[in-house]
Parts: sequence; C-alpha cells; structure tokens
Amino acid sequence: MKMKKLIATLFILFGVASYSAIFEAGFISPMQLQSPNTDIQGIRVGLIYTDNDDVEGIDVNLIANSKRNFTGLSIGSFYDETRGDFTGIRIPWFGFAAYNRVEGNLTGIQLGGVNHVMGQMQGFQLGIINLTETAMGLQVGGFNKASYFKGLQVGFVNYARRLDGLQIGLVNIADNSQVFEVLPLANWNFRF
Repeated sequence: MKMKKLIATLFILFGVASYSAIFEAGFISPMQLQSPNTDIQGIRVGLIYTDNDDVEGIDVNLIANSKRNFTGLSIGSFYDETRGDFTGIRIPWFGFAAYNRVEGNLTGIQLGGVNHVMGQMQGFQLGIINLTETAMGLQVGGFNKASYFKGLQVGFVNYARRLDGLQIGLVNIADNSQVFEVLPLANWNFRF
C-alpha cells in the first residue's frame, strides 16, 4: 500500500513538473490561462504580456511576450523575448517598431526594428538595426553588426570583426578584409 502511494505521488509530481498545454491566452502575466512555467504546444495568444516556458506552434501577441525556447511562427508584439533558442519566423505587427531579443541561437527569419541575437544567427535578419554575435546568412538593415559573419550584409553601415563573405553599403567595416578594413560601397573577404 505504501509503495502504491509513493508511485502515485511521484507520478503526480512528474506530471505537474512536465505540464504542457495546447492553448494559451493571456492578458498580462500571470493573468493568463496557463502558468508562466507551462510549455505550450499549439497556439498562444496574448494581449499585453504573456510568459511561458517552451512555446511550439503559433504565437500571436499584441504588446509583448517572453518564452524560454520557441519553434514556429511568432506574429505581433512590440517586444519579443526568447530567453533560449528561437527556430522559425518572427513577423511583427508594426513593422520596424519591434524589438526582438534572442539570448540563445536563432535559426530562421527575424523581422523588426531592432533584431538582437546574443548567440548564433543562421538565416535572415531584416531590420533597422541587426546585431548578432556570430552569423551565417543574410543581414539587411540600416546598421548590421556581427563579431563573425559568413554571408552577405547589406545596409548603410556594416561591421564584422571577422568577415567571410561580402558587405554592400555606404560604410563597410571588416577587420580582416582582403583590401582595406573600411571601404565605401563594398568590402569582402573570401578566404574561408
């Protein structure tokens, strides 16, 4: 009998610890259907601010949102925060009036006013300001910056401490350029 109670208790605790839901709707966290430490696998809709652990699926928010990891399509919000990795597409309601922050890695497409990836970006960033630590792909914006960039940067000002690719813009800065560190119109390094 004691063993059955122990097994039942462990089952309940494990079930609560790994809880996930297929739908989330929120006004302002924690005033939302699911708790902030719930995983969402389906659809999440938020008005002012929603916060959850891992979100997979479609994420639609009006003002702001936060999650640990994300996989899917994220639409809307002025402020989009991913505390871990983001895989998918991020499209803001308000065009370039959005700040997108990924503390981990981004694989996919990120559109917004300021796109900030603290880890590695693999894919495409379109914004007024695009910032990433390391990147493979395409950055298009007013100001593009990466410590290491492999691919194409197109903007008014492009900066890469280490470039393996091409920069096109008014001011192009590549610390390891094959020609000069700073050039107008284009800069490159193709020594991979």
